[in-house]
Amino acid sequence: MKAYSLHDREVGYCQGSGFIVGLLLMQMPEEDAFSVLVQIMQQYRMRDMFKPSMAELGLCMYQLESIVAEQIPELHLHFQSQSFQTSMYASSWFLTLYTTALNLTLSCRIMDVFLSEGMEFIFKVAIALLLIGKDTLLSLDMEAMLKYFQKELPQKVENDSDGLFNLAFQVKINTKKMKKMEKEYADLRKKEQEEMVELRRLRNENRLLKKRNELLEAESAELADRLVRGQVSRAEEEETSYAIQSELLALRRVHLEVAHQLETANEEVRALSLRLQENVADNSLESNNSRQNSFDELIMKEEALKQRDE
Repeated sequence: MKAYSLHDREVGYCQGSGFIVGLLLMQMPEEDAFSVLVQIMQQYRMRDMFKPSMAELGLCMYQLESIVAEQIPELHLHFQSQSFQTSMYASSWFLTLYTTALNLTLSCRIMDVFLSEGMEFIFKVAIALLLIGKDTLLSLDMEAMLKYFQKELPQKVENDSDGLFNLAFQVKINTKKMKKMEKEYADLRKKEQEEMVELRRLRNENRLLKKRNELLEAESAELADRLVRGQVSRAEEEETSYAIQSELLALRRVHLEVAHQLETANEEVRALSLRLQENVADNSLESNNSRQNSFDELIMKEEALKQRDE
C-alpha cells in the first residue's frame, strides 16, 4: 500500500484498496501483488474509483441503478419508496470487489472472473445478488434492508456459491447502453459542476448581500437611535418651551396686576395731591383774612390812641 501510494501520488492511500491488496497477498508474493494492483488500477477502471473525486464510483452507482430499474423494476420502485440509495448497499461492492461483503472463497472466484472480464462482471454479480434477495427485500424497510445486505444476504449466497455464479453469468449487460449511461452521467456531472459553480457564486453573492444587509441594519439602527434621541430632545424642548410659556404667562398676569396696582396707587396719589393743594389754598386764604383783620384792628387802635391824645 505504501509502495503504491508513492507510485501513484494522485490516488495515494485508499482504505478500500487495502482489502484488494490483502486478497492478492494471500495468492502471490508482494512484488507480484504490487504489479497486479497497478494493472487493476490502470486497466480495470479502479484508479478512477479511488481518486479523491471518486467520479468512477458515482458512474458505477448510476449505471447499476439504471440496470436495476430496467431488469428488476419492482425492486427499483421499492428502493425509491424507501429512499434507499444505490450507494447505501453497493458502494463497498465496487470499491473492494466484494472482499468485504463475501467470504474469501467467493471473493477469490469473483477476482478471477473480474481479471478476465473486467468491471462488467462486478455489475453482473450485483444484479445476481439483488435477484437472490429480491423477494425478501420487497418486504423490508430501509433499516431492515441495510441489515439484510450486511448479514443475511451474504450468508444466503455463501451456502449456494455456484447458484450465485450461474445467475451472474446469465445476467445480460448491454455495452452500448453502458456507454450511453456513461455519457448521460458525464452530462449530469457537468451540469452539477456548473450548478455548483453557480451555487458558489450565489453563496458568495449571498454572503456579500448579508454583510451589506448587516451594515445597512447597523446604519438603520443608528439612524433610528438618532431619530429617537431627536424626538426625545424635541419633546424635552417642547416641554421646556411649554414651561417657559406658562411661566411667561404667569409673569404677564403678575405684571398686569402690578400695573393695575400701580395705576390705583397713582390715582390715590393724584387724589391726595389735589386734596393737599385744596387744603393749602384754604389755609392761605384764612391766613390772609386773619392778617387783614389784625391790621384793621391795629389801625383802629392807633386812631383810638390819637383821639385820646388829642
